[in-house]
Amino acid sequence: MTAHESSPQDTDDFDLSSELDEEIRDSDVATEGSELEHPFEHRSGAHGLTYRRPPNATWRSKFVAVSMRRVLRPALDRMPPDQRALGRLRTMTNGIGRAGALETSGNWDNTGPVPGLWVGRRRFFTSDKLVFMLHGGGFTFGSPWSHKFLAARFARELGAPTFLPDYRLAPEHQFPAAIEDAIAGYEWILGQGYSPENIIFAGDSAGGNLALQLIDHLSDAGEPKPAGVALLSPWVDMNLADMTSRDMERKDPFLAIGLVEKSRDLYAPGLDPDDPRISPVNLNFSNDWPPFLIQCGGAEIFAGGIELLHERMVASGVDSTLQVWPDQFHVFQAFHPLIPEAVGAIRNVGTFMRAQTD
Repeated sequence: MTAHESSPQDTDDFDLSSELDEEIRDSDVATEGSELEHPFEHRSGAHGLTYRRPPNATWRSKFVAVSMRRVLRPALDRMPPDQRALGRLRTMTNGIGRAGALETSGNWDNTGPVPGLWVGRRRFFTSDKLVFMLHGGGFTFGSPWSHKFLAARFARELGAPTFLPDYRLAPEHQFPAAIEDAIAGYEWILGQGYSPENIIFAGDSAGGNLALQLIDHLSDAGEPKPAGVALLSPWVDMNLADMTSRDMERKDPFLAIGLVEKSRDLYAPGLDPDDPRISPVNLNFSNDWPPFLIQCGGAEIFAGGIELLHERMVASGVDSTLQVWPDQFHVFQAFHPLIPEAVGAIRNVGTFMRAQTD
């Protein structure tokens, strides 16, 4: 999809429908009911799974991407790095998440060392399986409530509950508070009777970063690891060099470099961006790690770091499958069921989860 660049000042004069029409005319867009083709841009994995995708972004995906690039991204670019603005962002994302999953039960649990949210239909709680999900939000916003809808999709795919620990956020609680809470939350889950071979880790963006750090901790400590890990657009590299060059070449529809940099500096001030404790792309991977399914959008600035992560994991003997969805943006799966690509991606995650826990 051709990127149509503009400055934030142009937003008021922008005709969304006309640009969308132009973008659709400039590419071969799959129709909503067309057969999805195989293969898409995906890298090696040993799961024997078949993944499918539209050959180009569908019109719904294009509409969402153009809308974000013209409305949401400029707002995030201009967001001041103060507590009041961050508070508004937290309130907004939590509200959107709650509204998107009104039909799904969510039970808050304060009994463990880290409070959290149980998500899923009532019948799912009889299952001995579990999705342990770490939410995204740049380590500075987001919560179990903001990700309730996505957690509900995972619960439905596995037929089991999803638990989201409410890990501490920066700047009130900087590194390593978040990973400490992730470790404590997982240990508590094991204490509730769930077996590691029946648990799937899931994480998006910053949550994907934490999931990788959690696996690394478990591997180093010789503690039981989950059956598999599903990552959606994980933030794996705190060094902004590759992201900046990608964004200059083709504007990310959603992620603004300024927001990424602010989040990093609030979370881990003073740390070397290449430190593997915050940039898991630089971890020492081991072949005792569980299987991974990693998804990202081809249009997002995190794609380069994610591809490098996958290559290094495979070279170290980790069973990793990477799906790069062309023209898609950061955590596009959150727009399920609005865009067909999100529906297909979530189904692939479900297939992976069931394959690892059967």
